Amino acid sequence: MGYDRTYSREEIHQMLYLSERRLRPTAPAASAHEGHAISRHTEQRENPFDRRQIRQDSTFSSRKHLILATEEALHSTQGQQELRKLNAHGTHTCKIAFQLVATQGKILADVVLNPMATVDNKQVPAQGPALYLQKLPVDSIILIIDKLAPSESWAPLHIQTAYPNQVVMTT
Repeated sequence: MGYDRTYSREEIHQMLYLSERRLRPTAPAASAHEGHAISRHTEQRENPFDRRQIRQDSTFSSRKHLILATEEALHSTQGQQELRKLNAHGTHTCKIAFQLVATQGKILADVVLNPMATVDNKQVPAQGPALYLQKLPVDSIILIIDKLAPSESWAPLHIQTAYPNQVVMTT
């Protein structure tokens, strides 16, 4: 059995939960960032306005939406192809960028649009209020995953992050 397998919803939830605040296993300890899919990319984030340097910052409207979107991405053909790469010796991480299909329109996100200005061809934070939009449909997500344990183990993956990549802006 390889990493490219079907994970139960409970196993996906446990991988997300256990990855939270765990240092990324594939990075040197001195520069490793903590896993943060739940604390930074769901409704459990304390302050949705705390990352003004990012033009569009999205969080899933609930942990349930994070789990369902992650489940679809992991079990998709594209997700399984990326997970299959982890079966190779010397490959420890993969990135899944996935366009939702089965759950499209059902997975929702809250979005902060921060004011930006262009200075020397770079986008930098500008003064002014941020726009906060709630419960927008998510089109695509990004997952960054690391090997943690042998593939046959329960919850063998470290999910560093999972976040809404594209949302449908409605007026």
